[in-house]
Amino acid sequence: MLEIKNVTISYGDRPTVKNFSMDLKKGEIASIVGESGSGKTTVIRAVLGLLPGGGKVTEGDILFEGKSLLENTAEEWRNLRGTDMSMIFQDSGAMLNPIRKIGSVFVEYIRTHEKISRKAAWEKGREMLEQMRLPSSDNIMKSYPFQLSGGMRQRVGIAMAMTFQPKLLLADEPTSALDVTTQAQIVRQMMELREEWGTSIIMVTHNLGAAAYMSDQILVMKEGQIADTGSRDQILKGGRSIYTQELLEAVPSLGGERYV
Repeated sequence: MLEIKNVTISYGDRPTVKNFSMDLKKGEIASIVGESGSGKTTVIRAVLGLLPGGGKVTEGDILFEGKSLLENTAEEWRNLRGTDMSMIFQDSGAMLNPIRKIGSVFVEYIRTHEKISRKAAWEKGREMLEQMRLPSSDNIMKSYPFQLSGGMRQRVGIAMAMTFQPKLLLADEPTSALDVTTQAQIVRQMMELREEWGTSIIMVTHNLGAAAYMSDQILVMKEGQIADTGSRDQILKGGRSIYTQELLEAVPSLGGERYV
């Protein structure tokens, strides 16, 4: 499905991610965890060809279904993004136009990738909102982003990202800035996407609890490099690095029990 091979990502002469490798299979969920600034988001932006500010992959390769993404033309990226590969941003609400209603944005997004009428696109968008268990989908389509809660905006973002049942979903801190109940809803819905459609997911997070709950494999990053990697059980048992053990020790405990 996705293979990242010894990738180094640089801005000018300064490498920010060094020798990063991972292998993601169909239907697998992987989490990249680490402190802010460790390079987590840079990795998934490189996968989607969206490195900002002149960043580029200077070593290694990124293969999606056996084809190098580094060789994609602008047209190939347009055809790939939003269909076979999609992304949930840290604050999906910030990605929505604040002066346009949800339905208007959703319809335009759908018709960018599929030649259907506005009426058919509206219905498709409404059905996706219902699949995300959002109440009153018609009302949401007619609402402005500011009229929705943060959790609802995030679920709208997930609905848009999943419209064309992508093979790969990249999620950048999808549960940050949400209350605990909404975080749990988002995590469960992402796991259901894997069960229903066989979607492969890479989630970037500093929340080791969320990573432990939903991941098949966990990669721990520190200062632009992989500090540790393994299955969920391997990492939760302490992994191979002192840094992993420090992250585990930082997870709050209750009555001596650490809930990861």
